[in-house]
Amino acid sequence: MFLIQKKRYFPLPEYELKDNRVQVTIIGRVADIAYARKLAEYPDLTLEHILLLDRVRKRKPLTDGQAKHLKALRLIEGRKPNYHIPAQLADHSGDRAQYIRNRAFDDHHYKQLIAEYLDKFGTARPVDIDGLLLDKLPDVLDVPQKHHKIKNLLQALKKEGWIESEGKIWRMSSKQ
Repeated sequence: MFLIQKKRYFPLPEYELKDNRVQVTIIGRVADIAYARKLAEYPDLTLEHILLLDRVRKRKPLTDGQAKHLKALRLIEGRKPNYHIPAQLADHSGDRAQYIRNRAFDDHHYKQLIAEYLDKFGTARPVDIDGLLLDKLPDVLDVPQKHHKIKNLLQALKKEGWIESEGKIWRMSSKQ
């Protein structure tokens, strides 16, 4: 079944084992044209690689060994559990915009945005910082992870002496 689906560039079957039952879902059409293009451009991919890439595409977890193997072959990027396809595959598949949305900018970029905001407006409440950054953080992070990332960025800026808090209000540090 996997080989037939692969040959036709269809999504791979999904198995769910629960309550002494096996449920198989088979999609009989191309659900993700970019994914089908990736498969077509890399005919040398083994069935194992295709199964693992399918898990990445469906945002299902990989074991550490599976992730290490795919990273060694440069078939995925990112950190556990937020893996995504690399730029070269995104470029070949026409999925460039999704690649940029999944890939995070470095922390310096986000810290600079916070500093510019505080420099321009003087102070910021947590809701202001959330409004500034939530839509700019990578799509592979869910909302709680994005809030955690923002908290870490603020704490790093505070530790570096750039900003300070007064209760729940952030401002540029007077020590600067």
